[in-house]
Amino acid sequence: MKIRAAVCSILVLFGLFSAATTVAQDLQQHVTYVCNGQRLFIENCNIRDLSDAGTCYVGHPDHVLSNGLMAYTTETRATLKKLLPTCKQPSADEIARAKAFDKKVADRQAAAEKKANDENDAIEARAQTVITGRKPQTADERAMNRCITSGRLPATCTGNSLLGAFSQMVSQVLPSAAKEAPPGPTMAGVFEGAGHWRLDFIDGGVLVNCSFLSPDQHSYTIEFKSNRTALIIDTTPKPLVLALRADGTIVGPGPLQIDGVVATGYTKGDGGSYSSGYKDQYGMSLSNDQVAAGATAYDSSGHKVYGASASSAPGHATFSSKRATCPALNLSSKGAGVGVQTMQTDLLKTMFGGDKGPPTPPGIRMHGIFAASTGFSVQFFPESAILGCGPDAARAYPYTVVANGTQAVIQINAPDHPLTLAFRPDGSLDPGGSGPYQVHGRTVTGQNNDGDFTFAPLEQTCNLALLTPSKTIPSAGGTAAAMIASANGAPSGRGTAMSTASAPTGTAVLSVASGFPPQPGVANPLAGHTYILMKQSFEAALTGGGFQPPPGTSIIKGYLTACANHQPACQQGMAAANSSTVAGVRADANGKAQLPALPAGTYYFFCLGGYNKQLFKWNFTVELKAGANSITLDQRNAVPVN
Repeated sequence: MKIRAAVCSILVLFGLFSAATTVAQDLQQHVTYVCNGQRLFIENCNIRDLSDAGTCYVGHPDHVLSNGLMAYTTETRATLKKLLPTCKQPSADEIARAKAFDKKVADRQAAAEKKANDENDAIEARAQTVITGRKPQTADERAMNRCITSGRLPATCTGNSLLGAFSQMVSQVLPSAAKEAPPGPTMAGVFEGAGHWRLDFIDGGVLVNCSFLSPDQHSYTIEFKSNRTALIIDTTPKPLVLALRADGTIVGPGPLQIDGVVATGYTKGDGGSYSSGYKDQYGMSLSNDQVAAGATAYDSSGHKVYGASASSAPGHATFSSKRATCPALNLSSKGAGVGVQTMQTDLLKTMFGGDKGPPTPPGIRMHGIFAASTGFSVQFFPESAILGCGPDAARAYPYTVVANGTQAVIQINAPDHPLTLAFRPDGSLDPGGSGPYQVHGRTVTGQNNDGDFTFAPLEQTCNLALLTPSKTIPSAGGTAAAMIASANGAPSGRGTAMSTASAPTGTAVLSVASGFPPQPGVANPLAGHTYILMKQSFEAALTGGGFQPPPGTSIIKGYLTACANHQPACQQGMAAANSSTVAGVRADANGKAQLPALPAGTYYFFCLGGYNKQLFKWNFTVELKAGANSITLDQRNAVPVN
């Protein structure tokens, strides 16, 4: 399946760290040389160019960047051939261990490639018996194809895919943080009103604040009873019981008391391991600790700095519990600002050059897949609902959710055949009939000169029947032929003992705070984000597992692109990252969290997040001692993902 060239073109990997490392070369990789008192090792070389002009990726363990990662340089083979004979050579034991490691990696890669080739051959053989000339599809490719042929924007489909790929990784290392809500009604949008009232609905909850309180995350439920639609938010000292009116507003009684948090100040940092803004004689960034210890430092103009201070470390906002008396609620989405959910989703959709697509209507929406025994299905997204017949015929239409007495009614606005579904108390959807329903599906036939997809009709008819919550789209149904789906198989397990709150593996506890100053009525940029600790950096875990980005692309950007394109490298990288992860936690509405206790030692902290329409990563080393430890996240210790 093709996606826009800017998003989905398959790129040739450079310097693949795999079986290729066993190709006869004149440079020994993965061993340490000592040159002029400085250590270096060859991480990998371009095996497609064995001439003296060919390049190698060289690590310098004695030069650590401000983000906690060692410095790397790109050197030609000619330079290394001249330099290495003048250096202290690695021992025979170290060379033997490196060769054994290279062979192990090569054998593992060869086995993985053989398995992938065998699976692809089997998929293609089955598919060709059904639809002549059509390329085989994996389960992920088929889902993406279904999304695009249904009429949803490719950028929207890709954005959902990126979110799903990262959630899948999170679910494997931190199941509780990525728990998906069951299919059914949910809320979307931002609602504001007098008294500084603001409700910002996000995945799995709502950010609540009023009066002088800062945004605070809560869970909620929607109830249809007594001819009214009620929204119950789990605030204290009493739950907040609100009514959703037919005009889309939210109302509630008042005045009432709400327990929340307020920003009490801003604490300056104590140095830590963050960049001081100074560099050493090699141009490498120095941390505050290094400057404070007397390291020779130079400013941005190259002038030597004497007595440099480490007082520029980042601080973080401090919060305390507070109870506020808030006025009655009369909230509307009209004129309300953009919510944190929309900002994060749009960022992932547009970072690859795609359109954001239609906005999500505020109010009651639906979530999940509902399927019937006949093969008919409805898959809900924030902006549309996909009607399907069997696994491939699908078409997306806008929909509305209307409260009607003791139940909700979903109206799907298909122009030639509108469909009304009643949400029943048992969680099923009743179409109110059992007659045939024709789905105007499509197949991709190619792309035009503008890069837009071209389609051919794929009409298919299924009988209507009661739809129940489902984890998957029906694999059969209707009268048209369908390709045989084949899953890739479950991704590899973690292979690492995870520390959890109920089963900690040590006594060193890391607390994380957001250093972004609070803004009235605006959620913290790190609200709800996932923080993980790893045995090595995220990039090192990916490259160690065999993942290499295309030339000119960062490892993180390359990995996200691979996941968006459903390439095998995504699962390969995910398994490698999972195997290195030792603890994880999800931040609260203020970006604050505490990770489960670990043994004292050196770990790598990792988080992805968006701020000012830019995707950032936090990826640096942390030294944990027994007892309490803390770090603060802000723009100064973040790196843009480019």
